[in-house]
Amino acid sequence: MWIKVANDTVWKQAKQLSISYISSSDTAVIVGTLKNVKVDSISGVLITIERTSNPLTPGLPLLQAYDFNFDLINKVTTAILDHSSILGDYSSLQGSLVFTSKSSDSLAYTHEFYLMNVLGSIQSASLTSLTTPSAGWKYGLWVEDTNFTPHEYFFYGLFFKATGHDSDSTNDFYPFPGGWKIQQMNMPSGSIIVTLEPQFYGDSLKYVGPSPFTLLSFNRTRFIEKNKNYPMTNLSAFGVPSGTITFRRN
Repeated sequence: MWIKVANDTVWKQAKQLSISYISSSDTAVIVGTLKNVKVDSISGVLITIERTSNPLTPGLPLLQAYDFNFDLINKVTTAILDHSSILGDYSSLQGSLVFTSKSSDSLAYTHEFYLMNVLGSIQSASLTSLTTPSAGWKYGLWVEDTNFTPHEYFFYGLFFKATGHDSDSTNDFYPFPGGWKIQQMNMPSGSIIVTLEPQFYGDSLKYVGPSPFTLLSFNRTRFIEKNKNYPMTNLSAFGVPSGTITFRRN
């Protein structure tokens, strides 16, 4: 956590926040103390993701607050930690996926899907209102299998726009995020999800697993049809982080 006090122009590290991995449906409360800071002089708060234990400058921005409510009688300062100015607004994001294949194997489509629409012989992007992610972020495409404990995740790649191949394009046969993998998709276990991912993991992201920042989801089902457009559900209201911060003066 970084703060600005009064007329500061540079962020100053105020507190290291440690939190265990949580899912998109979880909440967490973090309590700590600040020394030599007047709570009614705080003008900004920035929450970042850091890769080192002692960063000198802010890492990857996540949440920020600038509008503070100063309760001088009770000596409390509160603010909303907002993501929209950093991560964007995904409330209008829509998308669908299709199981399809160019293979002569009649069951190949059960191993292959894309974030696209199919209308006869015409393919088009299915993601609408997809903004270009902020610097340091990309979108991730995953399949979750809940038959395993813990759940197993298969990574399909990173992308930043609705058209074009994703970062794992070895078995991508259409120019949209998705592709073919050995795992069968006609299983009623888990989901197919689009997430917001920090870029700093690079190719090792597949070993780390998805972030809890889920934007879109499709519940997997046993009976899937080839070339049928399946809508995805927007979960950004729950998947994108938000919160409040309270400073109490002793």
